[in-house]
Amino acid sequence: MLRLTLLIGAGLLAASATAFGEQRMISVGDRRLSVYCDGTAARSPTVVLIPAGGRTAKDWATIQPAASAFTRVCSYDHANFGESDKAPVKLQSVDEVVDDLHGWLTASGEKGPFVLVSHSISGFYARRFVTRYPREAAGLVFVDSSHEEQALRLHELDPQGPGLNDVTARLGFYVKPGERLEWRTDLPLIVLGRGTPFERKARDGSNSQTNRMTEEQWMAWDRIWREFQQDLAKRSTHGEFRLAEKSGHFLQVDQPDLVIQAIRDVSRIQ
Repeated sequence: MLRLTLLIGAGLLAASATAFGEQRMISVGDRRLSVYCDGTAARSPTVVLIPAGGRTAKDWATIQPAASAFTRVCSYDHANFGESDKAPVKLQSVDEVVDDLHGWLTASGEKGPFVLVSHSISGFYARRFVTRYPREAAGLVFVDSSHEEQALRLHELDPQGPGLNDVTARLGFYVKPGERLEWRTDLPLIVLGRGTPFERKARDGSNSQTNRMTEEQWMAWDRIWREFQQDLAKRSTHGEFRLAEKSGHFLQVDQPDLVIQAIRDVSRIQ
């Protein structure tokens, strides 16, 4: 369990059941995705809140109501999760997730270009979306985003940890030695990075004092994670890194005001 947790940078969250505004079941081919939209389209772009892989719109229960006060905002449940229909495969690839995202945005009639707000591994989805549909994105907010190179770096740091296999690659992580992220953008980008260290757990996700990284390795991983966030910010000609000093991985829960402000700031740059 912790092997994927370290890769994705995510943990389980007891999300609030706070109701969003309008729920629509939007068809993407022969399936439907559950989409929730609030607010009124104005001069600022519509904001799309992308949950981490395997997560739902509930992760944005604090952010969406607040953002809807100043712009149009939508969130959704990934296929196989929440109220959305099942996908043909249990584990969707990055491109399959992006196909779903682009599909429901097109079918919904929501007006682009969009500000994409992504958490954790959904940073992969946002970057792939921008690569494939550059004219449909207006700005980006990465909330403690995963980095494509992190599986390689973690394997170097801890060879007994997560492997570099087909599942890892399907999730969007680079697995070929020496592979480096080349993604760049001119879009306005704010990267929000966690300020607190990772919880020290065993490799299986338990509290066992065996089968775990050393404290030295954990400290190195905390440093590497921060470096990844700073690297992502530098990949935009209009990028900025902001440290959430009191937050763990779920910044939208620990310090929601920082996420809301980042959305405001990116929207105003347009």
